[in-house]
Amino acid sequence: MSTSKPTGAIYAFDIAPGFWEGLSRMAERRAICSSVLVYKEIADSDDELAHWANANKSVLFVQPDEVTQDAYREIADLVERLYEPQHVQKFLSGADPWVIAQAKAHNLVVVTMEARRYEQNHGRAGKIAGKIQIPNVCEKVSVAYMDTFTLLRNERVVLR
Repeated sequence: MSTSKPTGAIYAFDIAPGFWEGLSRMAERRAICSSVLVYKEIADSDDELAHWANANKSVLFVQPDEVTQDAYREIADLVERLYEPQHVQKFLSGADPWVIAQAKAHNLVVVTMEARRYEQNHGRAGKIAGKIQIPNVCEKVSVAYMDTFTLLRNERVVLR
């Protein structure tokens, strides 16, 4: 499984330590991984999430290989064709397309807190308006995805 950025606000370290312990255990057994670009998004601060990411860097975060880079180019081309430019720029500047590309390249499942949204071509030049959601792109490139709660249930992670 390839995970998008974990969120410390939803799973606060002081009230859900089992979440973080569970992710660490899954990473150690290679049941989950994430793009090093996710690491770069969270590791620069001096908060608990950054400390956790640093402690788990070697077992959780992976560099994009050539197959992942090819999948990223496919995803970038797709979103540029379908979505309004201002949303494309924001989406491609973050780690999300790399997470999807890694999943596509290695037949993994994306885990995300984002929900699929209904899309219509009402934007400029018939392009899809609004924020680009991970599940929508996953569907367009035939990548399976699940929400974090499903992952936790499947892996029997207890939050206490």
